[in-house]
Amino acid sequence: MRIAIITSNNLWFSPYVKIYTSILDKEGVSYDIITWCRDGKDEECCIQYKERLKSTNPIVKFFRYLSYASFVKKTLNRGKYDKLIVFTPQVGIFISSYLKKFYRGQYIFDYRDLSIEQKPYFKRAFLRLLDNSVANVISSPGFMEHLPANYDYILSHNFDVDIVRDAIQGDASTIQPSLETINVLTIGGIRDYESNVQVINSLANKEGFTVNFVGKGPSAESLKTYSENSGFTNVHFEGYYPKEKEKDYINNSTFLNIFYPRKPSHDSALSNRFYNSLIYKKPMITTAETTQGYYALKHGLGVSVVDCTNLAEDLKKFLLNINMDEYNKRCNLLLQEFILDYDRFLTMLKSFISTSHI
Repeated sequence: MRIAIITSNNLWFSPYVKIYTSILDKEGVSYDIITWCRDGKDEECCIQYKERLKSTNPIVKFFRYLSYASFVKKTLNRGKYDKLIVFTPQVGIFISSYLKKFYRGQYIFDYRDLSIEQKPYFKRAFLRLLDNSVANVISSPGFMEHLPANYDYILSHNFDVDIVRDAIQGDASTIQPSLETINVLTIGGIRDYESNVQVINSLANKEGFTVNFVGKGPSAESLKTYSENSGFTNVHFEGYYPKEKEKDYINNSTFLNIFYPRKPSHDSALSNRFYNSLIYKKPMITTAETTQGYYALKHGLGVSVVDCTNLAEDLKKFLLNINMDEYNKRCNLLLQEFILDYDRFLTMLKSFISTSHI
């Protein structure tokens, strides 16, 4: 059996692909990964579409997606794949008719973010995409209120299950975090300008605080320029980093920043940083009245704020009242809940790859 995995971004921005490839590797299944190298850089192991996407103009983006969809269909025709795993509604919608004709009941659709399917004129194609898949996978329960209700969705969390199991069984530090050196870390894709400016402004040049941005994304350079021009001496930036070093950056932090702007796509998602907060036992900074904010409040995992006006005080107050042993237990209990979701996902995927192509 040969499987094609299709994503509409750079592989670096698509860490969820590894959730599937780790299982396919263990099961000895052959696969290719088709990616869109939007910034011109990606791993050479992929089949790459190298037309860059820098414009935010919706018309330009529309035609770029059409072009990528054409590339994907040509690649699938050449490869003669038995089954597919299709990520994101953007690419799925543009190839939905092709999927219905050639891969009906032979592909998994994996939904990671709210996108163009929320617009009325893409609804029909999106329903076609859902109707003809063997399974529809989502990465957050928060998406349910934005998706058609008459479908069975399977949760696939954005984590490496082996790392999660090790985290649950491991001995996390119970040392009380220092109030003298509070390191707030934003790691991964640096996409949102205004919300990160709020975090920067609330902690800039405050004694005892360090603000670190590690990663790349559309807002990284703008935030760096803003901080330098403002004379902020405790705000630091590093660009691309290899994933194997992610653990070291996180372990050196006090809080993980996942304060996002209020909009449906952000309100409903669970980010990679959310899971890293639980895995590495680093309290999170979240936006109130969002899916991540809900978990943070319900389980005592960090602070949930409407804005960052009093963020420094909120962070100190959380650290003053935290019992690290109890906090670690709360993180592990939630991770154990997520493992149950993973087990259902794993059962589905194993059935998918073991069933013959009809």
